[in-house]
Amino acid sequence: MLIGTLNEVTVAYGETVILDGLSADIQAGACIAIVGANGAGKSTLLSLLAGEIAPTSGSMNWTAKAPSVTYFRQEQEEAGDADWERAETHMYRQRWQVPKSVDYAVASGGERMKIRLSATLAEHSGLVLLDEPTNHLDSDALEELIRIIQEGESTYLIASHDRHFIDKVADFVFEIEYGKLTVYKGNYTDYRKKKEKDREIRQKQYEQQQRKIAHVEEQIEALGDWSAKAHAESTKKGGRMMGAKEYFRMKAKKRDVQIRSKRKRLEAELEKERIEKPETEITVSFDVKGRRKKGKRVLELKEVRKDFDGRKLFADVSFTVQAGERIAFIGPNGAGKSTLFRMMLEEEGYEGKLWKTEGMTIGYLKQTVLDLPDVTMAEYFDVATFHEQGMIRTNLTNLGFTQAHWDLPLSALSMGERVKVKLMQFILEGADVLLLDEPTNHLDLPSREELEKTLESFPGTLLFASHDRYFTERMADGLLVFEKGTIRKVPMTYAEWKAREDAIQPEKSAEERLRLETELQAVLGQLSLLKPGDKKYAELDRDFQALSRRLRELD
Repeated sequence: MLIGTLNEVTVAYGETVILDGLSADIQAGACIAIVGANGAGKSTLLSLLAGEIAPTSGSMNWTAKAPSVTYFRQEQEEAGDADWERAETHMYRQRWQVPKSVDYAVASGGERMKIRLSATLAEHSGLVLLDEPTNHLDSDALEELIRIIQEGESTYLIASHDRHFIDKVADFVFEIEYGKLTVYKGNYTDYRKKKEKDREIRQKQYEQQQRKIAHVEEQIEALGDWSAKAHAESTKKGGRMMGAKEYFRMKAKKRDVQIRSKRKRLEAELEKERIEKPETEITVSFDVKGRRKKGKRVLELKEVRKDFDGRKLFADVSFTVQAGERIAFIGPNGAGKSTLFRMMLEEEGYEGKLWKTEGMTIGYLKQTVLDLPDVTMAEYFDVATFHEQGMIRTNLTNLGFTQAHWDLPLSALSMGERVKVKLMQFILEGADVLLLDEPTNHLDLPSREELEKTLESFPGTLLFASHDRYFTERMADGLLVFEKGTIRKVPMTYAEWKAREDAIQPEKSAEERLRLETELQAVLGQLSLLKPGDKKYAELDRDFQALSRRLRELD
């Protein structure tokens, strides 16, 4: 059943067209993933659906009464009192285990996302709009969000670059590319397969039509040559048999008719069904090269302990990182992954011994990418020679920047563009070791895929924290697991580690059952104090049904 339709919707700002004639149906109860490059118009489409902006032309029509709408915006820095009240009274926050005493101002990025998502999902709106909801979420929180959406009765439209997440929740994929919207049925994997197949078919059709056009043009050119010769013969003087000139005139006329006929048929066919050359898929190109290796060991920790605000963050940490290793940090939000990065950079104190090889260059990509000065790109990448400047501009173009970006202050760039600026900095520095804290958080899908290809050929050492499962499975040959108040190095890929975790799942299921039963009793206790007509009764009843359903799933 439809709840709404987009009808030839165009959104333009001045002369710049963001969305160009979008048409699509929105199915009730569906989960629709919106994908596209940074700046493609995903957030613009969500703002349109939220009623914040009006289309320049076209319309957004609801089939009946407009649904209630909740809009979760990307990277909101603060939570209001209303957000806190909804989050604290709603059980989604309890499932995500954010302590009620946590101070939002000093909370981790993941904790802030959980609080804001709790407030959003507590509203139970008919239409839920989520802009990059998985940024900063750890694997357990991500799986919880997946479950909530799968069980929910709302209609979801979600702008996301998280491929694992889209694979799990999406019924449809809306792709925005070059201002146009294409609808694909299925999840991310289905979308990529269908898109590639459609592109191959379109390319073949285009090439066939181009060969036909070339063949007809060759025929026309040959007829033109014959016509020109016939015209020339018809005008020659002397030595001609009687009637020869008339013969050649008629021959030239016949060729001219054939030329006009072929040209007309070709133009009519192209006007009816011209196949345009498929647009080149939006791509970017990174080129991060490490310098020569500085020995076998890059980093070593012995009996390291870190306390934070009077509590132990982790202790008894001992491990060694060898040159060329690719290590993923695995653990929940607040376990100390970003803290360990800062310790490696000597920005945080600690107890114990942390040794680094001398002379190596470290490139550090922070989670927030806010450590850039407020200068223009031209000033930031100021170099001495025209040759160096030309190289930098070429690399920036490969990263998707245009001439217009050159004079923009870095503060005016999107978060995804700031990530690319930092990567450009690593290119120039020739970093030996890359410390990447959530490197894909702000990158669009083409940039994520290109970054993966590039890092596979990076000869240096890679240490990264990421909740992007696709990225982690592809990049890591070992893990640093943050759990039970310590950090241990595990010589496994992420897939191998997950398989091991699944093998001990029955033990975890028992703990989950106990937690769910405790929450169920708490909800029943609150329901017993209310009447069915009370304002909070319906919400608690929904929570009761969700908990009961989860317990049945464990059975």
